[in-house]
Amino acid sequence: MRVFVAGATGVLGRALLPPLKAAGHAVVGLARTPEKLLLANRLGAEAVRGDVLDTEAMRRLVREAQPDAIVNLVTAIPLKLRINPKDWELNDRVRVEGTTNLLAAAQEVGVRLFVQESAGYVCQSQGVGWMDEDAPRTPHPFLRDTLRMEDLVQASPLPTVLFRMAALMTADSWHAQQSVAALRRGMLPIIGEGEAYLSLIHAEDAAAAILAMLSAPDAAAGQIFNVVDNEPAPMRDVFPYAAQQLKAPAPKHIPPFMAKIAVGSVTMEVLAASYRMSNRKITQKLGFAPRYPTYRETWAQIAQEIGGREINLSDDLK
Repeated sequence: MRVFVAGATGVLGRALLPPLKAAGHAVVGLARTPEKLLLANRLGAEAVRGDVLDTEAMRRLVREAQPDAIVNLVTAIPLKLRINPKDWELNDRVRVEGTTNLLAAAQEVGVRLFVQESAGYVCQSQGVGWMDEDAPRTPHPFLRDTLRMEDLVQASPLPTVLFRMAALMTADSWHAQQSVAALRRGMLPIIGEGEAYLSLIHAEDAAAAILAMLSAPDAAAGQIFNVVDNEPAPMRDVFPYAAQQLKAPAPKHIPPFMAKIAVGSVTMEVLAASYRMSNRKITQKLGFAPRYPTYRETWAQIAQEIGGREINLSDDLK
């Protein structure tokens, strides 16, 4: 299959390109800068330069590539921890305008499958209850454009599949590295009693889930899948285990109001929400079996890869 990957050099794109190539797919990777073009080439893709916000460029590049499938992984997530809604404006544009442009280009060439990344937190927290793909979506205005993106994909006449990803974990992710740096400095506390569930997915497993969708396009088309490991767990279990693997001090507990002062209300809402996502549907329909089935394997791998390497802490947490 010929696969056009938008967001080819992001965290998930970097994990996806080599196994796509190894599985025998011809990969076209979209990148925006000369440096990222070189990286996409090194990862096994035929690199093309363009921006998903450029309507005509997307039509031309997709027409030239003639892909059988398009995988849209483009995001513009702000690399800071103390965030406000304005910081997400570019990501919102990418989600809505960029996805609109890719869907239109995909429709012109008639792809067999359009794979779209979304996020588990578009659904309302179910507390300690399991969250499946039918869980009600959140009315939060912060996620309005991500919801619009999901609606655009599902309304398309193309065969599409939407996957809602848990928190993406890998040693070369900025957010995972910030967690490492904060844990080492005793600055990633457990909020309240730590009862909120964390849903995680290693980048290698998220890539494997996409490969499973591409391998069974007819089964994947029209579906929404949660992409998450087998065992979401409470914060009070995950953070101490991660600290232990990193040989960091045991995390302290702090009340929610102190966390809100430290990182701001938007980040606090994400940290305090409980997401216990279920991967039952994708395991049953596509045979997905994560290599890192729980937070324990994921954090052990991250700690081993990072080793003793020093990681700088974001300025907004210093």
